[in-house]
Amino acid sequence: MSNKKRTVIGRKISNTNLDALITHDNSDSLIDSSPIDGRDIKWERITIESQDVFNKCVKSIYNKRSFDDLSLASVLDIYHSIRSSNGNTEPVRAELVNGKYEILGGLRRAYTVSLLPKTKLSLIVAKDLTEKERAHFARVMDEYAEPSFMDKAKSIQALKTKLDSNNDKEITGLELSDLLGMKKSNVYYALSYANLPKQIINLFPALKYVATPLLRELVKHNKDGYLETIAEQFSPIEPVTLTGNETAEEISLLEEELEKASKNLQKELIAEIRADKATDPISYDGKFKDVIGKEFTGVKIKTTKSVLNISIDETRIDPVILERLIDAFNEG
Repeated sequence: MSNKKRTVIGRKISNTNLDALITHDNSDSLIDSSPIDGRDIKWERITIESQDVFNKCVKSIYNKRSFDDLSLASVLDIYHSIRSSNGNTEPVRAELVNGKYEILGGLRRAYTVSLLPKTKLSLIVAKDLTEKERAHFARVMDEYAEPSFMDKAKSIQALKTKLDSNNDKEITGLELSDLLGMKKSNVYYALSYANLPKQIINLFPALKYVATPLLRELVKHNKDGYLETIAEQFSPIEPVTLTGNETAEEISLLEEELEKASKNLQKELIAEIRADKATDPISYDGKFKDVIGKEFTGVKIKTTKSVLNISIDETRIDPVILERLIDAFNEG
């Protein structure tokens, strides 16, 4: 047993039992109790070569980060440390499912190792977890860098699609919030952001640079191809390239430049949209349902002789409007 303090790369150590075991026990196999029912869960340490990461690793459906959208710009803060250490010193958490390692926590570490040919990926792996255990571990095992709202949006939408296909009825935003341990309003935001066109999201070097104020503005106007047209008026921020010899300070400066460029782009996009929409007032011709259909994406109203039916698409409606509608219905 070793008490040597490890250098943590890509993750802040939390106070879970598994973290304590990994820190103080160098054994190849560790036994931890389930946070759900207390049963024993066996975790094993394994190592994967850099070139095998994408062949052997996939994202757990409960992980809130988007593996497919990671880029060099997404991992600049951990790139130098992993390169210097020839791999990650903080093991990636995963579950072995059908011969693949489904990553519960540590997607950025895995991706960074895949970029560096001489490095190795360290994992600690369990088998046969329950759905509740998977959801719990994915929620607590990625603490160093919180997934961006766009990461969560894409991941939650993918999870909803999978769960919908496995059930007789669609899973609701409230059910998702219970499963993921998130506020229902944040789940509604995520579902609406997931439908934003890629043309406008791809203007940024990584999902983490797409800030929440911009997302909230975009979702208000995501209809009739408007955002795609706006995106055509702007040039994307240049993707990051590295030689592999940069110092930590040089990489940090590059990250600051990307942050500055992304903030400027966000301001320009918001200014363009607001200036454009300022001259586009709402017109009312006496038909309330027509106004709703035009002005509020994701809401449909149908009236009969004495009944008003409101149909809401949680994945398209502005979350602010959705929350107000829910509160109004609850009060009524």
